[in-house]
Amino acid sequence: MTPLARYHRHLRIQILLGVAAFAVALQEFELLFVLGAAAVASGYVSDGPRGRHLPPWLINVLAIGVFGWSIFGFFENPDTSTTMAIVGRLSCCLAVLRLFGRRAAREDRQAVVMSVVAVVAACLYSFQLLLGVIVVVFAVETVHVVMLNRLRAGLDHARHERRDLVADVAVPPVEPAFGRAPLTQFRLLVGGCVIVAAALATGVFLIFPRPSDAGLVALGTRTGFSPTVDLTRSDQIEQSNREVLTVQWTDPQGVAIQWPQPLRLRGAVLDRWDPSDRRWIVAETRRFRRTVTTSGDPEQFMPLGVEPVDQSLYTQTVTMRSLATSRVFARWAPVAIACDQARTFTLDPANLEIEDNLGGGLDRFATYRLKVAPNPAPETIASIAGDTIPPVRPPRFDVPGVGEEARRILAERAPELLEPVPVGDDEAKWRRNRLIAEEFTDYLRGEDFRYALDLRRFVQRRGVDPIYAFLTEYRFGHCEFFASGLAGLCQSIGIECRVVTGFVAVEFDDRLARYIVRESNAHAWVEVRTGRWSWREFDPTNTRVLEELQASRRSWADDWRWIYDRADFLWTSRFVTFDGTSQATLADRLGGLVGGGGRGVVERISDVARQVNRYFQLGPAGYIWIGIVVFAIGLAVVASVRWIRRRRLVRRLLHASPEFSNRRLREAEFYLTLLEAFAIAGCPKPDWAPPRAHLESVSSLRPDVAAAAAPLIDLFYAVRYGGHRLDSGERRSVEAEADRIRRIAEEPSA
Repeated sequence: MTPLARYHRHLRIQILLGVAAFAVALQEFELLFVLGAAAVASGYVSDGPRGRHLPPWLINVLAIGVFGWSIFGFFENPDTSTTMAIVGRLSCCLAVLRLFGRRAAREDRQAVVMSVVAVVAACLYSFQLLLGVIVVVFAVETVHVVMLNRLRAGLDHARHERRDLVADVAVPPVEPAFGRAPLTQFRLLVGGCVIVAAALATGVFLIFPRPSDAGLVALGTRTGFSPTVDLTRSDQIEQSNREVLTVQWTDPQGVAIQWPQPLRLRGAVLDRWDPSDRRWIVAETRRFRRTVTTSGDPEQFMPLGVEPVDQSLYTQTVTMRSLATSRVFARWAPVAIACDQARTFTLDPANLEIEDNLGGGLDRFATYRLKVAPNPAPETIASIAGDTIPPVRPPRFDVPGVGEEARRILAERAPELLEPVPVGDDEAKWRRNRLIAEEFTDYLRGEDFRYALDLRRFVQRRGVDPIYAFLTEYRFGHCEFFASGLAGLCQSIGIECRVVTGFVAVEFDDRLARYIVRESNAHAWVEVRTGRWSWREFDPTNTRVLEELQASRRSWADDWRWIYDRADFLWTSRFVTFDGTSQATLADRLGGLVGGGGRGVVERISDVARQVNRYFQLGPAGYIWIGIVVFAIGLAVVASVRWIRRRRLVRRLLHASPEFSNRRLREAEFYLTLLEAFAIAGCPKPDWAPPRAHLESVSSLRPDVAAAAAPLIDLFYAVRYGGHRLDSGERRSVEAEADRIRRIAEEPSA
């Protein structure tokens, strides 16, 4: 067996992993199916001594066709954010196309480079766990293939030089080294290179952390929460059913209920439109922030205001699944917070926006709870906001034409609302604001406007504001366009409002009594000021449309996503969002472990056990169950290691090639027990001695053991070389007989 025997197979696997990484990142599974089937077919068509290859001119024509198709796709949607997606798709096609041609080591290297480009493009568009697993396997396989390619290049070079030699006698062709030693050494070399590369990658990861929240931003066009509203992109948004969090909504009596309306969970608040950048931003720096530190007990609520916590309020319990973020998603208006970890949260009293400041933590929070007042009294808001409530002032919205459109809508639907309110009548002013916002919301929910995720027909033109184009020309878009349209109409006529981004919970699981919030539930809506302390939600996106979209995306796989999404949260929390704060915390913890010796390790293990017990809500007996599970996992690991070592020992003793089936290895495994018996009897087997010659040596020392083992030695020869097969019953009886011989060897000789 030589290292190059499976070179072409490993090359196909490496290219397939590159295609799979790109398909998973951009959710293009049709591409994975087509190119994967083509890569597998190339092993039957082009590899082997009788392989058929495409002529070079045909491969070049197909490559030019794929390149032209990619260029056409770019000009059809000339968005710079899709450039790497086009490059990755082109690289996948060219790498698979290379498999059908006649290849030397140089062409194989080109295919490897193209698959690496595809994986790099995939990493720019996604950071999910499945992609990370594929990339790790891809990296290991790439190291293996690159080393095999160097061997292939050396072999081809030696053969070429040997053919050009001029000698008086025939020169035999060069052949690669064969036998067990080259294969074992090559595997050890590959393993060593992979270990060194992993150590270097880990060092780079720890030394150069990612910027804060960098892991939450990708180039892809899939739905998901964003703390900004950017209307510059005109592409197709892909829906994702990935579960990001669950929400349990309980009444003041502690009973989990379903709220009559969809739960809108606020994440970020934006109050000013920037026409130059075409996005909603925060109007001014928020200076009066307040910090609240939780104790780590999820039952101990810390007040966000100056008044004590009212236990008769509604309780919102959020459990993160795959989203790891510093944002706290809360209903309006939260008055107290509790967390499963000791955390310091930052509150903006002006808009009740809450965020984790990431102090002292390596990861993000997994569970938090909020006391919420769905219809807060002015006294409640005053207790939280204090003197930081924004003053009442007319907003600025400098987009020509939107104000005229707002007045046109009111003139057609409610002309009385165009009349100014009496000076000093604040109640009439707030009522007018509410009525105007209701009219605009009903207008945007009408038949003239259509909810759409495909915005490729929404052409962004220089000098034309996208909000004005949405309201007067295109009249289709997703929730960010609807919310921007409503906010623009309100602000253009002096009504104070703000755009809010977060999630809308519409899917309620009756079995769990929880809302399931998915990545596609990311949403944007508007809050209009309807009082000195009051803000009211207005959602111009029809709730019925959101529910229909959610129902249409459900599949049987959704019931099993919680297994993967929990691991995805740990991946995002511990690795994707590893920033400078996490780096400093890790250094402090490592220093504590070194300085405190074993005590720090014990404390850390105890802390992990408490967190696991609290997460699964196992109660006081949870630590016993955790111990049983850990003990069972330890036994399984030990058993697996022993099984692998025994199987490898059998393969070595039988001089079995990798093609030797596992069933034949199991049938010959009794030979190991015989060797153990011979060693106990004082006659271990030398490596050079065949089984029958070794049995004669045993007979001179322990004739009783040799006589009992002779039939099994004959059976071993029949299984190993004669093709004799043992069924399960025969195998158990033979193994029992081998155990009996070992017990005979343990007894002293007569």
